[in-house]
Amino acid sequence: MPKLRVMCVQPIEVDAEQYEQLISKKSRIGRLIGTFDKNDFKIEWLQQFNKLHRDLSNYKSIYGAQDTKISNELLKNDLTQQRFLVNGQHDISEYVDLENTTYELVFDQRFFNFVLVVELHLAIPDEKIEEILATDLVEGGVDFYNTLRNLLVKEHDDSQLSEWGNAVRLAVCKKIQSISHISLRGSARPLAYIGNNSGNLTFFVDESPQKKAVKQQFLKCNAIAERVKGNNTTIIDNDCVHYAFFSRFHTIITKDIGRYYRFAPIQHHIQSTWYYVSFYSRVLDKLNSHILANDSKKTLNSKRNVIDEYINKIELLRMNNENFKLAIESDNEDVYQKIESKWNVESSLEHAKTYVSFFKDYLERAYARKAEQANRRQNQILFIISCIQILGLISIWSDYLGLNKIERFINSTGIHTGSSVDTVLQINTWLPIGLIGVLALLMMLAYVKKD
Repeated sequence: MPKLRVMCVQPIEVDAEQYEQLISKKSRIGRLIGTFDKNDFKIEWLQQFNKLHRDLSNYKSIYGAQDTKISNELLKNDLTQQRFLVNGQHDISEYVDLENTTYELVFDQRFFNFVLVVELHLAIPDEKIEEILATDLVEGGVDFYNTLRNLLVKEHDDSQLSEWGNAVRLAVCKKIQSISHISLRGSARPLAYIGNNSGNLTFFVDESPQKKAVKQQFLKCNAIAERVKGNNTTIIDNDCVHYAFFSRFHTIITKDIGRYYRFAPIQHHIQSTWYYVSFYSRVLDKLNSHILANDSKKTLNSKRNVIDEYINKIELLRMNNENFKLAIESDNEDVYQKIESKWNVESSLEHAKTYVSFFKDYLERAYARKAEQANRRQNQILFIISCIQILGLISIWSDYLGLNKIERFINSTGIHTGSSVDTVLQINTWLPIGLIGVLALLMMLAYVKKD
């Protein structure tokens, strides 16, 4: 009786505008540091990875022992419905291990990222394997792999999830909302959501790959379930393990439980890293469009701080990827590099780093241009004010230093004693005229310089 662990990894997307608030306001993240350290994972590979790599792992479980999860009885009930019968005929609800089937909300406080990890446990009798994994489908029938995927993953907006899968989604998104302390008043979108077609499934089959018939049945079912045909990469194929990496589904057949502990973290890491690289790229594209639509000095100044946060996040993502490769040791070359070359994760990380650096330089130059324009306007305003002050001075001179008043003042005070009255009068006559000439010359120079 082959036992199966089916792992579904679903990165949870946080609304881009709200995400800016979360990463910009350190107090929000500061409140969460240490909050979930005492929570234990229920999924075995997460327990083992955190135990072995405590210095490298930043995975935290949002759910503590006191938290209630969605009942697995609801999942069992879903599997009895017609739309979740394998090939429209086979009820697999009785094969589900309800005690060990569970889900985790994995949190990484460095990025404020959340990943929903679901692990379904099944035990299928030997005599039922062939019909459950059959690829000759009746009209409207769905194969075994896609039946399980349809429980958890929405292909399109109008796709209908299982009640259990939908309840789990709502519960984890509500949990994220509650710990983020962000008000959504006036927002049409929720803070956290799982997008369409988000979630790859990895089938860990507790069976020897030397059993050729069973091995071929699983691989054939995996191949027929894929949307893109002929996209299989065999990572490992020996007497101990067969590791087949397709597109949306992946199959690992082995009796060695240690392979599950080694390969499950790689499957999780590669999928979540790929997703968040694409997420940061989308966010930066939106940020770029926003700046092109509104490139005011205020907007540029505020986004310069935000872009620094994204530079930090992408660098952390690169460092996290390198640290993970150190943690998995020989599996880096034997497994990770083969998967990475297929999904181009590291080249995407380099592209994101280059893009964000150029974007940062663009913002700095745009801000400098805006500041220079503002300085020029300020200088022009100061020049105009100076001209007005000179005109005011000339006006005062005209009012209070009229020639008849000057002459009476000189005669009454005797200031002309020993000097020429005409000289004093000429100074007071030509000085304002000279000031007017200087003012006109300055205005001409300013005009020529502007041209």
